[in-house]
Amino acid sequence: MSTQQDSHRFWKVERTGINIVPLSERTGTPLDLFWVWSAANIGILGIVYGAIIVSFKLSFLQSVLAALLGLSSFALVGYLSFSGKVGRTTTLTLSRTIFGIKGNIAPTVLFWFISMGWESINIVTGTLTLSALFQACGLPESIFLTVVSMVLFAGLSIGVTLLGKEMVIALQRWVIKIFGVMTLVVVFYILFTTRWEAVLAMPSGSWLTGFLPAVSVVAAGSGIAWAATSADYSRYQHENASKVKIFTAVTAGGMIPLVLLLFAGILLSVQLPDLPKSENPIAHIGSILPDWMLIPYLMTAIAGIVIMAVMSLYSASLNLLTLGIKVKRVHAVAIDSIIVLSVAIYTLFVTGDFMGPFIAFLIFCGVFLVSWEAIFLLDYIVISRHQGYCTDKLFNYIGPNGGIKWIPILCWLLGALAGFLVTQNDFISGPWAVGIFANSSLGLFLSFFVSFICYGLYLMLNRYKK
Repeated sequence: MSTQQDSHRFWKVERTGINIVPLSERTGTPLDLFWVWSAANIGILGIVYGAIIVSFKLSFLQSVLAALLGLSSFALVGYLSFSGKVGRTTTLTLSRTIFGIKGNIAPTVLFWFISMGWESINIVTGTLTLSALFQACGLPESIFLTVVSMVLFAGLSIGVTLLGKEMVIALQRWVIKIFGVMTLVVVFYILFTTRWEAVLAMPSGSWLTGFLPAVSVVAAGSGIAWAATSADYSRYQHENASKVKIFTAVTAGGMIPLVLLLFAGILLSVQLPDLPKSENPIAHIGSILPDWMLIPYLMTAIAGIVIMAVMSLYSASLNLLTLGIKVKRVHAVAIDSIIVLSVAIYTLFVTGDFMGPFIAFLIFCGVFLVSWEAIFLLDYIVISRHQGYCTDKLFNYIGPNGGIKWIPILCWLLGALAGFLVTQNDFISGPWAVGIFANSSLGLFLSFFVSFICYGLYLMLNRYKK
């Protein structure tokens, strides 16, 4: 009987939006979070990150160190997951206590846009990978095949997203156990076929203009990118769940797969030096694999990308609800899906360029994300972890300023502005991106510290007034 109930729960469409999760539904365990974050980061795209690191002209040891430092940003995801256990709602809903209900619209709109960008990347990548799988099975390459691949991949991603959190966790356990093994096979194959003499002979690069940008790209595409969704999954944690176990599960779950994949990508860069510039990097990786491994490899890649797509679309639909738009979560997913598919169609059939703007997109989003995360982190450390989150302030309270807390918003925007002033890429050209800031990606670090310090001063003044 319990098996039938579990099956029904998995296939039932989730109706919980951004409302406070009732006690009866808070049945999650830290192990659930481990499956969520490990499956979300097992996608073969992590190998491309490894190749991108080497493209900054770093040595093998510098590349490994840059990967480890960049991935340590997942500690931020682990720590911010505590806010979901305390507040029992989504991350962007919790930030209403900082910016005000109306003031919170600004970061929510931006993060919804960023989620749409990530989801579009996932749809494009998944479509190209599924098309490569069909070609490996003997079908000829064509526009029709690309269209069919997009419809199938998008349909799978949207369908799982509609079913909600229970199905996501169930699917992730299956993905990490079955396809995780195949990922390890690919990693070990790369490990044993690598020309180590060439890898170890890579000359050292600049620590400022090579190493730091590599760290920034990895951090922007991993912990920084995911931190704004931390509470979306931890809100279902049981009230007695250990914070130490939550932090360990989230951080380890996100880091372990990516450590292996980035390491493989660093090694693979010797065999495929043009990988970071490839229009279809996942298919390009498959070109060096033996025939018996190609189809399982592509299936593994698709499974990983589906999970990433589901998580991006899931959080994006929640952000749409946080904006105050009165729609059901099912309808929010539908709206987001239409927008994402439109962007994916434009990318696949009009521009044809995928990897070109990818790094620029990561840094552009990272500047806004990291400045917001600095404020959210400090607010949780100083206030929310002691006082909790007031339900009235999350959903009803407007206050004397019309529901807008201007100073926290200013602290967030000042951090983002500082980052953009010293950032130069395909999205923006900052006037101060010269000297040590030229091609250094120091904008991410500057954004974090400016917002952190400004908001810290604001909290100190408020406490002094009291």
